[in-house]
Order: sequence, then structure tokens, then C-alpha cells
Amino acid sequence: MGGVSVRELKKGSGIFYVHIYINGNRKSKKIGSKRLAEEVAAKIRAKLLLGDLELEPKKIFTFAEYSLLWLENYIKPVRRPSTTERYESILRLYVLPTFSKKPLTNISRADVKSFLLHLHKNGKSRSTISLCRDVLSGVLVQAIDDELIKSNPVVGVLKMLKLEREKKIPVEPMTFEEVNLFLDTCKQSQPWHYPLFLMAFRTGMRMGELLAIEWRDIDFNGRFIRVERSFKREKVQGTKTNKARRVDMSNQLHDELDQLHTRRLQEALAKGQDYPNNIIFHHKDGGHISQNTIRNCFKRVLVKAGLRELRFHDMRHTFASLLLTNGESVTYVKEQLGHSSIQMTVDIYG
Repeated sequence: MGGVSVRELKKGSGIFYVHIYINGNRKSKKIGSKRLAEEVAAKIRAKLLLGDLELEPKKIFTFAEYSLLWLENYIKPVRRPSTTERYESILRLYVLPTFSKKPLTNISRADVKSFLLHLHKNGKSRSTISLCRDVLSGVLVQAIDDELIKSNPVVGVLKMLKLEREKKIPVEPMTFEEVNLFLDTCKQSQPWHYPLFLMAFRTGMRMGELLAIEWRDIDFNGRFIRVERSFKREKVQGTKTNKARRVDMSNQLHDELDQLHTRRLQEALAKGQDYPNNIIFHHKDGGHISQNTIRNCFKRVLVKAGLRELRFHDMRHTFASLLLTNGESVTYVKEQLGHSSIQMTVDIYG
């Protein structure tokens, strides 16, 4: 909103001012005569109608300044903490060293092209380059929305460069024999955590999803598990894709969970409680188990079993690989894993 008026300093003085009001701001300009003041006021009104007039020039943000605002105001309130941390890391390690002091208005397509090619020449993976592109573009898209710049120089640059895409992500699944050795060792040395590791191998669920599973998610009659939540950084939240899914239970997992539920119910009744703890894989104090606790336990069992060094996530790869080896379709594996697209499943497992 804005307005323009012409006023005489003092009646009969012959000194006229043009007063301009825009969005709560006021500016006055001394003009010699009434006729000239009216002409100036008419031109200003025309500019106001066209939206071409501002009383104060817009702040010119450097990329570093605006990217911090982007993280704080547009990412943290709506994205998962893990996503925010990943974006912060990408900015710190890759994007800011190149664009930190550059004004938003001065970032060109040539700058973006040079930046992405530099990452490629230094051996960065296609996924890392794509994430750098996404973060850089995300900041600039928000700058467009805030009317700080008029176009996004990142659009289409990566596609134009035609950098070679990694067709397959290296995975190291365990063999059937290694799985059995791990589970047998776990049952002997870490019996409290055995059901969790069995579920990991038989469902391919992510660690956070396993830690968030509750008894109400188990359908013993239908022989499936509803995966709706994840526990990470001391917080229960949605799954990685923010979508629920159903995963099938093998006979072995069904029987193990049925026996575990019976034991937990007996323990609860012994304490004068009608129902067991809702959380299936809970800490002995009743709360959620931390991810680091499970990772450390996984490593201890590997060492005790004499198995090679692996990551917890390799159990998810093992589940998928064994399904495919047994003739299951890629579509079925994609649904069980909860991948966002079948292309992701193909890229990982070929």
C-alpha cells in the first residue's frame, strides 16, 4: 500500500513538499512550486501503480548470510533433523567454500557450472554432486520467493553437463551362512537383543524403524508388521519417506515375536500390570534403546562370531539380496524396503 500527497510548507509560503507513503514508511521531498510538485507527484503515483518504487533499497545478501536464514526459517521448521544436519554439512563442506562471500544477485550459471565440474573432477560421487546442486538451488529458489533475485541459475545445469551417473551403489550383503552364524552367536551372547536382530534380517527394516515398533504394529493373524514410525535422536517421528508400509513376517519371526509377547505379558503380570510395555525392543528401564547401543551390540556380535566388519545397514542389504536371490521380484523387494521408487531399488541391487 502507498500514497502520494502535495502540501505547502506554510500557507502563502510558496514552498511545496511531495510526501510519499509506502508500507508504513514515509519520505518527503521539497519541490519549488505547486505546479512542479504536482507533476512530480503524478510521476511517483504512476511508478507506485507499476510497483517500480521503493523507499529503501533491498538488502543485498551474500550467499552465506541468506543460506543461514534459509536453514533456520525454511528448513528446520518443516524438515527432519537428520535432513537439516545433512544440508548443514553439505553447505559447510562444499557449497560455502565457493559461494560464501558472493552476493546472491551475482551468482551466474557459469559459477554453478564451474562449481559442479570442480566437484566431479575431485572425484565426488554423483549423489554428492546432486545433493550440492539441490541445496544450492533450494537457497536460490527461496531467494526468488523473497523477491531478492529474479531467476535461479542452477536450473538445468547438472542435466546439461551430463555427468556420468553411478548405475549401482556398492553393497556388501551377508551370505545365508553368515546370517545364521550371526543369529546363533547373538542368541548365545546377547539374548535380550536377539529378537531385534532377527527382525532386522527377516524384514530389512531400518534401525530407527525397528526401535520404534510397538506391539500394536504386529498383526499375528495376518502375519505382517505395520511400519509407521522411526526412533532417532531421542525422538519418535515418521519413516524416512514419511509413508507407512506393511512388511511380511516369516514363520521364524512370527514364532519368535509370539513367544516374546507371551514372556513380556508374564513379566508385566508379575509386576501387577495388565499389559506389557508398548515398545517391543525397549531398554531394560522401559524406554527406547539408542541407536548407538544397537550399533555397539552389532559390532560385538560380529567380533564374537568371527565375522568380517560390517555396518548395521548391511542387514537391510542382506535381506533384499537374499530375496532377489530366491527369485522375488524387484517390485516386491521395493515394497518391503519402503523405497520411494523402484529405480532406487534397481540402482542399489541391479
